[in-house]
Amino acid sequence: MRDEELHADGATTTPEDVETTVMSTPYGTTTTVRRTSVLAAAQEGAAEDTAQETGPQPAPVAEAPAEDSDAPVRDEPAETVAVPALVTMTTAATPAIPGTRPWPSPAQPVPAAVAPDRATGASPDRGTRRRRWPLWTAAACLLVLVGVGAGGYAYAAHYADRAVPGTTVAGQDVAGMTRAEVSELVSGLAQQTTVSVTGDVEATASLTDLGAAVDADATADAALAASNDVLGRFRALFEDNPVDVVTTSDPAAAEAYTTGLIPGDRAVATNATVGLGPDGLTFVTTPASEGVSLDSTEAAKAAQEAARTLTSRSVTLTYSTRVPEITDDEATRAAEQASTLASQSVSITDSSDPNGQTWTPDATTQASWVTVAPTADGTALTASVDAAKVAQWVTASSEGAGDAPVDGVRNINSRGDVVATSVEAVNGNKVTNAEAITTALVEALNAGRPYTGDFTTEVVEASWTERIIADGAEDLVYQAAPGEKWVDVNLSNKTVTAYEGATVVRGPVYMVDGAAATPTVTGTYHVYLQYTSQTMEGDNADGTRYRTEDVPWVSYFYSGYAFHGAPWRSSFGYSGSHGCVNMPVGEARWIYDWVEIGTTVVSHY
Repeated sequence: MRDEELHADGATTTPEDVETTVMSTPYGTTTTVRRTSVLAAAQEGAAEDTAQETGPQPAPVAEAPAEDSDAPVRDEPAETVAVPALVTMTTAATPAIPGTRPWPSPAQPVPAAVAPDRATGASPDRGTRRRRWPLWTAAACLLVLVGVGAGGYAYAAHYADRAVPGTTVAGQDVAGMTRAEVSELVSGLAQQTTVSVTGDVEATASLTDLGAAVDADATADAALAASNDVLGRFRALFEDNPVDVVTTSDPAAAEAYTTGLIPGDRAVATNATVGLGPDGLTFVTTPASEGVSLDSTEAAKAAQEAARTLTSRSVTLTYSTRVPEITDDEATRAAEQASTLASQSVSITDSSDPNGQTWTPDATTQASWVTVAPTADGTALTASVDAAKVAQWVTASSEGAGDAPVDGVRNINSRGDVVATSVEAVNGNKVTNAEAITTALVEALNAGRPYTGDFTTEVVEASWTERIIADGAEDLVYQAAPGEKWVDVNLSNKTVTAYEGATVVRGPVYMVDGAAATPTVTGTYHVYLQYTSQTMEGDNADGTRYRTEDVPWVSYFYSGYAFHGAPWRSSFGYSGSHGCVNMPVGEARWIYDWVEIGTTVVSHY
């Protein structure tokens, strides 16, 4: 048969089952190279082991020549090799693999894979197959390990920044979520969670109303904690990861909310309190009163449970008569304690000050430092000094104790010689122990003791600025920098001169300055405002009013003093204005066009 071979047991072998020679050489027929799967190799090894266990096998059947072969038939018997059939072991627990024959039953003989040698009865390639069996098995194991390793790496990388499998928050499955997604989920659920109040009052409170808060970010961090290391990610494959919601509580908020539910027609129980009186000096008490109350503790507990589970809850509150926990006597005692703290003497000196200056808070300031508040258990009052308020006063006082340095200014010429000192440098000092004084002062007052302290200062060196002036400017009334614009108003000569550095660019021009009763100011100023035309008005020396319209080319350099044109004057060079520098219209326009905002003006005698 050409397409399939007949075995002794009647089974056939297809061309796909036979060994195939894939290469031959000029030196003779090569050893057969088999192409088979790892599964087939395992099946062959199993067949050999079974054959050895079952004992002698039936004689092999010689291969019949193909019917359509043209080769001559030889008289001597040819030694032939039977092609082994692939066998598959099938048990009750192992389904048969499609395309293979089942493993023969114990009553059925196992076909021989290869005809035995005539002399020895041994199969010629049995040893080869036995050696290949461990190799194929190792290859299969290697493939499995590579697959498992690749899958494990992908799993670990995917959950590096996500909640691992089995992670739940308040019963919500968050596996595979990022930190932001978990936080958003928790925050959204917290906003939807409420506490229904029933009983003598009815209301729907949010978690915030009752002082319960959910920290969504901290909860998200806890949900992703197992993802922070590789072991944690793989441990999640074998165990659950329930995460608690991170919450906080504020009993005072719950107390305030439940008290607010009591209607106005019901008397509310109140504790006695102490506060600073209207005069800002004495402490006064507010008496306690009996009344109804609602159990804020139960309300706060329901809110905490709702926050922990992110599930709405309900609580029943009923009125109860409440006796104030802080009595009038307790308030009176606390008020006396507060007065004692506020009356202790406080003084701070500066030993480095030759005048011996001392800083002492006034009575209202010191009284404002004292606060009276309930103790942690809410059954008493205690007076204490507010450190933050003390620190504000000490800091302000220390600034008065210190002196800022005055930086000096020296004018130098182009050769680097100092030609004048515009501003003398003066060292300053600053307080270095304000924080230590604050701490000591608070400790002393809280202990009921007076306080005396001393500011410690250190020197702050002044700096110098060197200003280069134009050559020749050292002899002028203003030592200008090279090219700097400035205007010289000489009240003695009644002239105006424009300079750039030490060079005259206009003038001197005669002008009219202020009369004796309304003199022109003296000093160093700067142009700050200009008008092309303006109406001027003001008071005369005798108290009457004056008003002049359409005054042209106005350039103010100090307050109401300005350069401007005076078309009503026919001559200049004397004193007679209301204080402004009156100039011929053309000269006033030149000044208007030439100066800039900030140009220096020096008025002098």
